[in-house]
Amino acid sequence: MKDRFKTKKKFGQHLLIASGIIQKIVDFMDINGSDIVIEIGVGTGQLTEEILKRKPKKLYGIEIDPQTYPIIKEKFGNIPYFSLIEKDFFDVNLRELSEGKKIKIVGNLPYNVASLILVNMPFYIDIIELTVFMLQKEVAEKLIAKPKTKQYTFLSVFIQTYFDVEYLMSVPARFFKPPPKVTSAVVRMKPKKQIPDFDKKGYKNFVSSLFSSRRKMLRTKIGIEILRKAGIKPELRAEELEVEDFIKLYSEYLLSKHDSKG
Repeated sequence: MKDRFKTKKKFGQHLLIASGIIQKIVDFMDINGSDIVIEIGVGTGQLTEEILKRKPKKLYGIEIDPQTYPIIKEKFGNIPYFSLIEKDFFDVNLRELSEGKKIKIVGNLPYNVASLILVNMPFYIDIIELTVFMLQKEVAEKLIAKPKTKQYTFLSVFIQTYFDVEYLMSVPARFFKPPPKVTSAVVRMKPKKQIPDFDKKGYKNFVSSLFSSRRKMLRTKIGIEILRKAGIKPELRAEELEVEDFIKLYSEYLLSKHDSKG
């Protein structure tokens, strides 16, 4: 049945077929018998099979492509601690799967939606123990990027505000079917011990707006007084700021809004 499966470009599907790489990805998760694991994008179940060998308490596999459902059910339908969720990831509420516990999230993320999936992670920060993702190397490099580099973007700042990110390894295209046109990479993200408690959606929009014209000086985008109180030079650009600077800036921005209402 697996041989009859055809990957679909619209879902950004590239199936990982190298057993050694698959084992390493699951090793990076450090699965034990009390873990609730969520896999994003089951495909035909290569990664799923390795996770199930480690016997977590529960594995939820999220898959959007109905063509894969018979394959997945044939392979894993009799395993009591596996459940297939036949939905788009963006239609799934991870809190409903967490049983009030921390979860581990893994996936060979579809290239066309990897960044959107990543942006969702901070909104689940309180229930995440760790994530291990395979994604385009270009996206992985953004997740670990430092200021004053071309890889440093909105995604870098938003993710690094909430997570410590490790670049674990690069994976050449030959290990996938069909081979993508780019190199892939595996990253692990763990929640930071201290994170800001302000509204994540507001912060996301704030950081995004500062990067929308990344070469413009900050004084053209935000009030001089806010910059001064945050201790940031007005002639700097968004791409030159540390993550901590964005946190300070947003805190001062919120205070200024509160003061103007008061």
